[in-house]
Amino acid sequence: MADERHTSFMDALAALNRHYLVGVPEAREVWLVRHADAYAGLERLADGRIDPPLSPVGQAQAARLAVRLAPVPIDAVWSSDLLRARQTAEPVAAGQGLELGCDERLREVRTHWDEGTAQPELSRGEYPFPEPAEETIARMEAAVADIVAALPQRAEGRARAVVVTHSAAILVYLTHLLHLSWRQLPMLPQFTSVSVLAVGDGRTVVHSIGDVTHLALPVGD
Repeated sequence: MADERHTSFMDALAALNRHYLVGVPEAREVWLVRHADAYAGLERLADGRIDPPLSPVGQAQAARLAVRLAPVPIDAVWSSDLLRARQTAEPVAAGQGLELGCDERLREVRTHWDEGTAQPELSRGEYPFPEPAEETIARMEAAVADIVAALPQRAEGRARAVVVTHSAAILVYLTHLLHLSWRQLPMLPQFTSVSVLAVGDGRTVVHSIGDVTHLALPVGD
């Protein structure tokens, strides 16, 4: 009886791990990163889509992110084509000896400010963007699928891509992956936060959300 119980438990554990892509070697990883700060000291918005460079605070955050990721085996680094995302991704790519890829599908959700107007007053929990969530999800899914398809199959360890994008785009995409509605994930991904996705067997599984351990470490660590 003890042997049957042990076997049943181990079979159930293996099935659970397989379903959630834990320890599945052929799965690939996508590390979604929010860009570093671009708003500290920002005095005015240029016309058109919001696209400021990193602030000095953001440059320091991006440097910390690059240090954190330096020992991690990474096969590709991507960002949106917006300046704050590219400038966050560049130190990571350089530290890995990789060329940075840019994809406009990874842009931030289109806002009212991008369209030249102010944010209208909204009721609590109301979806706040003029770009429909379905459009954001479709372009994020397509970009991630193409990035994953281009990753190599490693002999050992998982192939992995770092993808620097934007807070609302990350939030809308994660909400979709977790089968939640907009108001059911009340969080703001922090600057340079890392959310890890595992992709395989036709599924995308969220393994972690919004880690910023690198920002809490003392300078120099």
